[in-house]
Amino acid sequence: MAAVDQDGIRRLAALVARHLLSGKEAPVSGDPSVLAAAVATAIVANFKTEAEIERQARKKLESLGRETDGMDHVKLLQGIRQHLAKERGFVL
Repeated sequence: MAAVDQDGIRRLAALVARHLLSGKEAPVSGDPSVLAAAVATAIVANFKTEAEIERQARKKLESLGRETDGMDHVKLLQGIRQHLAKERGFVL
């Protein structure tokens, strides 16, 4: 996972919070800063989960060793990632 730009996450979270709170029939209500903090927390958790899935997928592919000789490792890694994500109910 690339380094997470905390300032970028805060800006994105604030934008999402403003959007969720805008309009007559806003889907949520409350303090924009509290909502933005919750959105930022969710974004960071998402990045962490994705990084953990990536780590586990690489470890699994490595553990297969010679069984994967001659196979497309990029496709294998992608399939393992998708399988792990599905097990967790996580959308990549």
